[in-house]
Amino acid sequence: MRQRWLFLAVSLVIVAAIVTLASGSVGGPGAGLYRLVSMFGQAVSLVRSSYVEDVPVDVLETGAMSGLVDAADPGGLYVPDTMIEGYGRVRARTAPPFGVVLGRRSSYPLVVQVMAGSPAAKAGIVPGELVERVGAEAVRARPLWRTLTLLDAAERKGDVSLDVIDRQLSGKRPVSLKAAAFAPPTPSVEVQEGVPVVRVPVVDAGAAAMLSHALRAHDGVTSIVVDLRGVALGTPDGALKVAAELAGGDVQVRLGQKDGKEEALRAKGPQRSWKLVVCQDGTTVGAAELLAVALKARGATLVGGDSYGDTGQRRGLHGAGGEVWLATTWGLDPDGKPILGTGLKPDERVRTRRGGDAVLERALELAGGRAVKQAA
Repeated sequence: MRQRWLFLAVSLVIVAAIVTLASGSVGGPGAGLYRLVSMFGQAVSLVRSSYVEDVPVDVLETGAMSGLVDAADPGGLYVPDTMIEGYGRVRARTAPPFGVVLGRRSSYPLVVQVMAGSPAAKAGIVPGELVERVGAEAVRARPLWRTLTLLDAAERKGDVSLDVIDRQLSGKRPVSLKAAAFAPPTPSVEVQEGVPVVRVPVVDAGAAAMLSHALRAHDGVTSIVVDLRGVALGTPDGALKVAAELAGGDVQVRLGQKDGKEEALRAKGPQRSWKLVVCQDGTTVGAAELLAVALKARGATLVGGDSYGDTGQRRGLHGAGGEVWLATTWGLDPDGKPILGTGLKPDERVRTRRGGDAVLERALELAGGRAVKQAA
């Protein structure tokens, strides 16, 4: 047992060094790491002497590593050696298990996107809900990779039951998912109240090409709404290409790296004269956030709530009995700050409500040029 505790302390030093170097901290690991180990040792001692039950060492180890990585990168992950293969299968998928894309809110897995036509969509799961249990295992306060690998394994077997908490946090319900094939979602343009509403479920180059064709029928309009709520899938290059189609002219997506380095992706689209209004909230994630930033730079008005706050492109660094997944590139907000941990602020904040879509209603109001009223 003593050797196990020693391994855990040494692992903490190694992971702390990896996190420090990967995050570009000046001066490298030093005395602060040893102070961290000392503090950790005291916490372990208190847990062992005071907690009502014995806590398995592997649970403490995963929790310590996960907390350390999370402090450096809110979207980062520590994956133990025993789970690297399973997590690798999840990352290699072309579509998420059961069609549900997950992030985190507080200590729960957060549904950030549900792919149209997927088992999750057919079961009534919607973006903004929380997952409390997968099968027999509670997933609150567990690393996100655990929920993802559980869903992946369950889909391979054929079905799974979940406990899902609704968006208002007013109750939970059981949900049964059955594995089934579904088509990749494609962009759509639907006219509401005389205004085209564009939805891009996967922000990639293919979506940009489809939008190029779909938008030709709306060349004469004066404004469009782009609804980016419940959108997480895509790539930085895809965000750039979609932004060029929607905003027209010269567009760019700015990416940051450690040591203050920046890279600007640029593209040019057809000339557009319409006004852009963008819907966003806490389920606007990753590539969709980059798209929102690019459109804002071209004069778009962002309506709704804060976006999710994670544009990190991550790679795994092996060491300390597992892999540390940290962002090596990330999107920058209009002020040049990393979109990591904090999301994009809307230009006009709108509170959601039951029985309606206040965000879309306000976006249509602004796009249509109707009398301005106080946002709900």
